[in-house]
Amino acid sequence: MARTARRLLWTSAACYHILNRGHARETIFHDDDDRHHFLHLLARYRDNFDLRLYHYCLMSNHFHLLVQFPNPQRMSRVMAGLMVAYWHYYRRRYALVGHLFQGRFKSPAIEADAYLLSCGRYIERNPLDAGLVALPWEYRWSSCPSCALGELNVLLAPNPWYVELAPAAERRQALWREFLLGEDPKEAEVRREDWVVGSEMFRRRMRRVQSRPTARTRGRPRQVTDHAPARFSPEGQDHQGLT
Repeated sequence: MARTARRLLWTSAACYHILNRGHARETIFHDDDDRHHFLHLLARYRDNFDLRLYHYCLMSNHFHLLVQFPNPQRMSRVMAGLMVAYWHYYRRRYALVGHLFQGRFKSPAIEADAYLLSCGRYIERNPLDAGLVALPWEYRWSSCPSCALGELNVLLAPNPWYVELAPAAERRQALWREFLLGEDPKEAEVRREDWVVGSEMFRRRMRRVQSRPTARTRGRPRQVTDHAPARFSPEGQDHQGLT
């Protein structure tokens, strides 16, 4: 059956807040091995497609990524491939039959200069809001220890808007910690997970909804072959199985 396509104007002025949840909100990361494996796959796709990952967080039943694509039109293919690769791993390990994710991933376009840091704040506060930690940077499976404490994380690209907070790294980290624990007037808009997050001018530029049927693309996204779970440490990449 044909379906209505929702189209966005792709632009390098935007980053994309990519998130997806487990089917029926079921757990998708049961332990550290699962999280290591997902980050291992993410590192591979980052290298293969030259992605710039600014912030991320892996919760037990969902994940968040804040990504900039050199070719945003390929985002759907890249992210679908990543999720299919993780689904194959999960199916082997847990004998899964059926769906792992709830459906299509969400990918709100984020206005880079005005809302990017607010989106990063929202992503890194997830464990705090869920009551898992007392401070956001105590959560291991996010970009927060890097941004707030300066811990090395080879997954992350230098975020130019974060870098502009202050010339000195220690000052940037202190400002980021204050921002994470303080109030943000843009938080409500980011939390809505709308298709476009930004100023009204940016929203007018970005949003173009076309209501016309489009045929489904046949076949599955290109998969990343991965035969054995590999461990990934944010402090250094384990290249086991990488080609």
